[in-house]
Amino acid sequence: MTRGEVWKDFFKKTVLPVILVLFLFSMFKNVFTKDGETNFFYVWLCCGIPFGIRRMFVWLIPHGYDISGTVGIIALNFIVGGLIGGVILIWRLVCAAWYIPLTAYRLHTIRRGDSVEIHFEE
Repeated sequence: MTRGEVWKDFFKKTVLPVILVLFLFSMFKNVFTKDGETNFFYVWLCCGIPFGIRRMFVWLIPHGYDISGTVGIIALNFIVGGLIGGVILIWRLVCAAWYIPLTAYRLHTIRRGDSVEIHFEE
């Protein structure tokens, strides 16, 4: 692994998810604040939608219903997708925290211009 690959991996797995989470949290925190109190369940639900909705639309597909049934299943997909996505979001943040010391270790062990070859035994 070269230094460029280490930095690219760090950016992709740490910086990008944290920036996305901070953007979503700041956007939805303002939306769900009423009388100075923030409903963090709604914030968690809405922040989880981008991370979990594509997994949810695989399970419940609105097909063959009238308009109210279709809208109900789509709403259920968003709610359950947001709940699943909230868990995935927390996992991504834990992985991002893990990649900080891992990247520091990788950058410390790789000298400039060198690349580390990883061979797996079969």
